[in-house]
Amino acid sequence: MDGPGRLAEYVWKRRTELGLSRPQVRDRGGPSIPTLKDIEEGTTRTVSATTLGKLDAALEWEPGSASDVLRGGTPKPRRANDGVASLGPDGVAVALRVVLDLLGISRELDTIAREMKDARLEDLARRLAVALRPMYGEYVTRLFEENKRENGSLSPVYAVFSELLDEPAGSDDDEDGKERLYRRWLAGREIDADQGLLAEFEARFSRRQQ
Repeated sequence: MDGPGRLAEYVWKRRTELGLSRPQVRDRGGPSIPTLKDIEEGTTRTVSATTLGKLDAALEWEPGSASDVLRGGTPKPRRANDGVASLGPDGVAVALRVVLDLLGISRELDTIAREMKDARLEDLARRLAVALRPMYGEYVTRLFEENKRENGSLSPVYAVFSELLDEPAGSDDDEDGKERLYRRWLAGREIDADQGLLAEFEARFSRRQQ
C-alpha cells in the first residue's frame, strides 16, 4: 500500500477509534472537512506539512506521526501523561430533533433581529447560525447525496433544510463556502462555479456512488 493509501487507512481507523466525526476532527484543530474526506478516501496524492501537523494534533498522535505513516511507519498515540488535562468527551451525539429545534430558534432570532433592526441581535443571530453549522453540515450533505443518488433528483426531504440552500454561497471560510455550493449543486440549483469546480463536484458525487 502506498503512502496516501496508508494514511487514509490509519486516519480513518484512528478517527473511528476516538469516536470523532469529521466536523469534530476539524474543530479539534484538524484539516477542513473536504480535505479530511480526500485523505480518508485516498484521493489526494500530496499532503502538506501543515495538514499532517493538524492530523497529529486532532487525532492525538505524537508530532510527526502522520508524516511517518506516509513514509511507511506507524503513528504513535500521544502519551496520557503529556500534561494535557482531561476535560471529558470532546463531543456528544445530538438527536436530529434537537438540531431542528435549534435551527428553528436560530431562524426566529434572525427574523426578530431584522424586524427590530438591532445590529447586536443581528450579530448574535449570525454567530449562532455559524456555531450550528458543524452540527448539521456533514449530515445534510450526505442526506442530499443519498436522495440525489436514489431518485435522480432531490426528494422533498431536503425542504426541511431549504434555508441552507438559500444562504449566500460566499463565506469567510473557503471550504465552508465550497460545501454550501456543493449542497446547492446537489439540489439542482444554479451556482456560480467554473468548469473545474463543477468537475470536482461531479467526481466527489461519483465517489459516493461507489
